[in-house]
Amino acid sequence: MMRKIIFAVAAILVILVMGFFIFGGIEAENPPDAAAAESSTNVSFLETREHDGVIYEGRSSGALTTVLLIGYDHRDQGELIDTQEGFIHGGQSDFLLLLAIDHENKLVRQLQIDRDTMTDIKFYSKKGAYYGTRKLQICLSHAYGDTQELNNRNAIWAVENLLGIAGERDGAKIDWYVSMDITGIDRLNDLLGGVTVPINDDFSYYDPTMVQGTTMTLNGAQAQIYCRQRYHIGDQSNKGRMARQRVYMNAATEKLRIRLAEDKSYANELLNGMGIVFDKTKMLDESFGFTTTDHSGTPVTDTPTHYLMTDQSLDGIVATLMRAMSYEVCEPETLAGEHRLGTSGHIEFIAEKEAGLKWALDALYRPVNENTIGENESNAF
Repeated sequence: MMRKIIFAVAAILVILVMGFFIFGGIEAENPPDAAAAESSTNVSFLETREHDGVIYEGRSSGALTTVLLIGYDHRDQGELIDTQEGFIHGGQSDFLLLLAIDHENKLVRQLQIDRDTMTDIKFYSKKGAYYGTRKLQICLSHAYGDTQELNNRNAIWAVENLLGIAGERDGAKIDWYVSMDITGIDRLNDLLGGVTVPINDDFSYYDPTMVQGTTMTLNGAQAQIYCRQRYHIGDQSNKGRMARQRVYMNAATEKLRIRLAEDKSYANELLNGMGIVFDKTKMLDESFGFTTTDHSGTPVTDTPTHYLMTDQSLDGIVATLMRAMSYEVCEPETLAGEHRLGTSGHIEFIAEKEAGLKWALDALYRPVNENTIGENESNAF
């Protein structure tokens, strides 16, 4: 089965922020009190630890917010799964991007995780028997579980484990997530009115009108090709596909900003067109902003199809992102490592030893003893 991928992370965040102003009844010119949000808690979700002789203290939740963005392909052997049955059909999380929103230094760091990264994931039988962990591609972590909520929690745990911060409770370390179904790619692209990107590879296997060396505004089907497919394109690697993702993300975000500048009510249309569902494992309270009539994962927009899910309230997301509106957004970082052909015949990405932990120590902790860590020389860990 061809590997699929999802994108549009930066655009999703802008959609959420602007849409929440409208649906949540929060005015842009009167944002949530950042000081109150910052003072809500100063306790770190990370325990103090020692590494290579250095003592590290976890950044407090008032100083740092972590958000995992999950893009998953809810298909099995190429067929869309409408009703999830069993513990192995949750879809692969082909896109994983961790945001570290640093309120002290006023910047946002992004760690893009290769879907082929080999790491321990939680492993289940088809009927739900838990068999512990197995070292597999991290994208498979999302496939296990009998609900979308459990799929997402298993993906969160796998990312935390890769970074060396996993706790006993699922999702204990990452503050909240937003997940998106891959079937929403063409929908988002068309709601934006098409996204313009350079065609730097040969896409003729899928669409002969996507001519290499040109620039074109993609329709929905072409956006899926550009961001999801990799076989018969360039070197056919996931690395090349990840690079195209970043190109598309930047272009989609800019297009969204232009549309919102022209018409702020456009966010209403866009968010409602994408649809969002609240995580059933969390209480849906009045702060979520849409409805309180159903406390068990109610849809929160009136569109019949919902492509997005989150476990954070609208007020919580708005409070965080409003604080970060003026922050510097760093270029996406990746873990150092190499791709190789595994014994299963699939491509595997082998991260360098402790690469994930080193990124986490740099982004999520601070050294508390002297003569510790200097400036980063590279965005690769």
